[in-house]
Amino acid sequence: MKLITFLGTGKYESANYRWNDQTYETTFVQEAFVHWLKPEVTCVLLTEGARAKHWDDLSQRLQGHTQTIEIDIPDGKSEAELWQIFAAISDAVHEGDEIAFDITHGFRSLPMIALLTIAYLKQVKGVKVQYVLYGAFEARDNRGAPVFDLTPFADLLDWLAAAKMFMATGDSSELGQLIQKVQNDAYRNRGAYGENLPCALKKFGAALEEVSNDLLLARVPSLPKSVDNLIEKQRQASAEVSQWTQPLTLLLDKIAAAYAPFQDNRLSTQAALIRWYLKHNHIMQAMTLAREWVVSDYARQKSPSRAAAEAELNQRAENHEKDEIIQLWSCIRKIRNDLAHCGFGRAEGQVLSAASIRQNAEKVVEQIEQLAQQGAVDC
Repeated sequence: MKLITFLGTGKYESANYRWNDQTYETTFVQEAFVHWLKPEVTCVLLTEGARAKHWDDLSQRLQGHTQTIEIDIPDGKSEAELWQIFAAISDAVHEGDEIAFDITHGFRSLPMIALLTIAYLKQVKGVKVQYVLYGAFEARDNRGAPVFDLTPFADLLDWLAAAKMFMATGDSSELGQLIQKVQNDAYRNRGAYGENLPCALKKFGAALEEVSNDLLLARVPSLPKSVDNLIEKQRQASAEVSQWTQPLTLLLDKIAAAYAPFQDNRLSTQAALIRWYLKHNHIMQAMTLAREWVVSDYARQKSPSRAAAEAELNQRAENHEKDEIIQLWSCIRKIRNDLAHCGFGRAEGQVLSAASIRQNAEKVVEQIEQLAQQGAVDC
C-alpha cells in the first residue's frame, strides 16, 4: 500500500489518535497512520515552509517503518498552484497502486483537490483507494482525537459516475456492481460492523445487472421476468439501501420508473421499449426490435405464423407496394441492414450517415407508436 499525505506548517501538538479500536499517541498523525496501515511507501507532499518547520522531526519518526518519498509542492494560493499540486499527486501514483490518502493537514482547499484527484486516478490509472482518512485533532476529547474515515465520500464519486451512466443510457450495471461491492466489503470488514450486516443488497445489485444485460443485448422475451425479479429484490433491499448505500436512495424511484413499464411482452409494451432504446441512443437495438415488432403485428393480423408473415412482408416489399406497413418494413430493413453490416457492402454514396440513421430511426419509431395506438395493440 502507498500512503499519500500532506505536511503543513501549523503548530502540531501531541494527541492520542483513535481509529476503530486502535489508538496511537503522537504529534504527527502520519506516524499513527504508518503504524496502523503499514504502507510500503509514504509520499509526503510538503511546501518549503513545511519542510523547514516539521520535516526533520517527521522523517526521523517514520524512518525504518516505511520508505518515505518527499514531494515538493507550492502553497496552493492560486489556481495555477492548485494544478501543480494535482499533477504532483498524479505523478506520485502509478497504475494499479493501492493507496491511502491522509488529508488532515495542508491548505484548506487541499481536501477537495485530493478527493477530485482520487476520482481522476481511479478512472485513469485504475488505482484502488483503500482509505481516505482525516485526523480530527480539533474534535479531541478526554478519550483522544478521532480519525474520520472519509472513504465513503471518495466512493460517492463512483456512485456519481454510475448514476450518470444510468440516467444517460439506461444502463444500471455499474450501480448493480457498486451495490454488490457494499455487501462484500461489509462482510470482509465484519469486525467493524458487528452482526448487523446486509443480506439483500447483493441480490438487488445482481438483479440490476440482469435487467441491464437483457436490455442492452435485446433479450426482450426474458425482460419481463428480469424486471419482476428486480422489483421484488428492490423491495426486499429497501431498508438496507437507506442504511448501507445512501447515495442510491435518490435513484430508487427513478430505477423503478425506468424499468417497471417493461413487465410484460405485449406489443404495446414493446413499442414503448423501442422508444426507450432510441431515447437512450441504443439505435441498433431500437431498429432490431422494430423489425421484430412489425413481423409480430403483421402476423397477429394476417398470417398464421411469424415465418409466414416475414416472407409475405419481404415479398410485398420486393413488389414495391405502397401500403404504409410495407413502406415502414422497407425503411426498417434498410436501416437495420446498414447497421448490421457497419456500412460495408454498399456503393460509395449509398452508405447512410450517422445523422441520417438517427433521423430515419426517429420516423420509424413515430410510425410504430402510431400503429400501436391505432390498433390498440394489447396482445
